[in-house]
Amino acid sequence: MKVLLSNDDGVDAPGLWALHKAISEFAEVVVVAPATERSAVGHGISVYNNVTLRRHVREEHSWGFGLDGTPADCVKMALSVVMRDDPPDLVISGINRGQNTGTSILYSGTVAAAMEATMAGLPAIAISQAVWLPPSTRTEKVRGAPTHTSDIVTALARTQTDYDAAAQFAARLTRQVAANGLPPGILLNVNVPMLPADEIRGVCISKMGKSVFVDNFCVVDECDDFTCYRNLGDRLIESPVGEDWDDLVLHRGEISVTPLHYDMTHHGMLDRLRQWALEEDSAAKVAEDSMAEPLGTGVRPEVFEP
Repeated sequence: MKVLLSNDDGVDAPGLWALHKAISEFAEVVVVAPATERSAVGHGISVYNNVTLRRHVREEHSWGFGLDGTPADCVKMALSVVMRDDPPDLVISGINRGQNTGTSILYSGTVAAAMEATMAGLPAIAISQAVWLPPSTRTEKVRGAPTHTSDIVTALARTQTDYDAAAQFAARLTRQVAANGLPPGILLNVNVPMLPADEIRGVCISKMGKSVFVDNFCVVDECDDFTCYRNLGDRLIESPVGEDWDDLVLHRGEISVTPLHYDMTHHGMLDRLRQWALEEDSAAKVAEDSMAEPLGTGVRPEVFEP
């Protein structure tokens, strides 16, 4: 079995190294990841600038490639160049430092790398390690998790061992995907709570949640000609209680597994839109007929005699 690994935290990230260690125990692994951190770049790709691919050495061993591009660029490069003649059986993106749940999925480079693989017809997994305090330790009056810039969160998940539980689950899930397969265009988005493996309360098949970050643009520099801001974030507003949303599953101490796909069509709206078109055509026909009738009333054709 051959597995391609990528991420958005960069080729030196401890989460990627932990994932490599776990998956390489039973599969051949190739790493193509951003040369530097490219978090929250979404599914952007490099079109108008060159990208450089370099072999990456870690612990005196060449174990992958660093690309000065986006996570989606990395998967494209791997499939088009590095692994062109021997493509992978599976693509795994991660282990990301920080959860990718709710609307954060739309900004995530981690999920984008996995999504790029599904667009190429390959099964894929995106896996992330949450970094926040359990709800019981919070002091906020407003219900919500700390943001990525808080002092406590900044100190978490900085070593390879912090990702051991997520790496173990990634290996387990990889074997299941290899055995059962995934439908075309589907990826599994996995989020693991910040807990030791023996304290995780199970696995829940979840849905993409409604959580959203509240923006907080702070001035970091200014002069007469410009003002420079940074979005430090205020807090994360969680999904409403009542269903197995991905972020709420994490807060119960469970691993969240959510199937995602890149078809963004709202299929339930298709018939309604078609009905709009029919109603518009019908209304236009009625208006046309109603205008034609008075214009023709009392009009006698002109007769020309030779």
